[in-house]
Amino acid sequence: MAEQPRLIDAIDIRTTTRNYDPTSLAEDHIRKLDTTISAVNTLSGLHIQLISDCPDVFAEANASGHFRNANNVIAVVGPKESPEAYEQAGFYAQRIVLDATLYGLGTGWVAGSWDRQAAAQRCSILPGEELYLGITIGYPIDQAQLLRSDFKELREIQSKHRPSISLAEATPDMSAAEVEAAPDWFKDGVTAALKAPSAMNAQTTRFFYDAATGTAKAFIASDASGRFLLNDLGIAKLHFQIGAGGGTWQWGNEASFSRP
Repeated sequence: MAEQPRLIDAIDIRTTTRNYDPTSLAEDHIRKLDTTISAVNTLSGLHIQLISDCPDVFAEANASGHFRNANNVIAVVGPKESPEAYEQAGFYAQRIVLDATLYGLGTGWVAGSWDRQAAAQRCSILPGEELYLGITIGYPIDQAQLLRSDFKELREIQSKHRPSISLAEATPDMSAAEVEAAPDWFKDGVTAALKAPSAMNAQTTRFFYDAATGTAKAFIASDASGRFLLNDLGIAKLHFQIGAGGGTWQWGNEASFSRP
């Protein structure tokens, strides 16, 4: 019997999808996504929602060629003006993305290439909440068959085409000797984090291992500020946690990670 794919496999094969099949989401996929989203909302306190069959949200982006047949979106909704919630939104919504990948679905984080107002009108946004970002979701044209059948082949394809900074660049406050001496879980965590999506593919999250305490930390290597950087930080933290084989992050820039 073939081994069931895991979240680390989803990290290895996930890519941003722009070209979608026009087929509507199947009821089985909608049911699975709703179950995952409900569990994530309960755990995080966010108000993430799946909005299917909403071509108006992507009418301009589809017409311009930025997307093709984008028609469904995961709306990431949470508390207004909450830096911690912005980070949590990245962490927890990316967990939904990875599950969707294992379901054979394509996804893509969106910030400006959609009609935010049209999306907000289709959401349930409670007083004290705001719509942060969206995630397109559907059946990818280019990789549909591979997603359904061969994770190994798709992993090999992704390893050749995914642009990324190096391990050394992701650990700028560590010497080469310190990186080499760091435990495998740390290096595996950073490697997984380097496969995380980020705004404009900027990859602004960096990592450090403290040999004295046996803990890691993540920090933003940018003078800029804003929710997108915090969202990216949360996404990178989730990938790191999965790659490291488990552990617990504290929230915030330069917050620590500890292993069980």
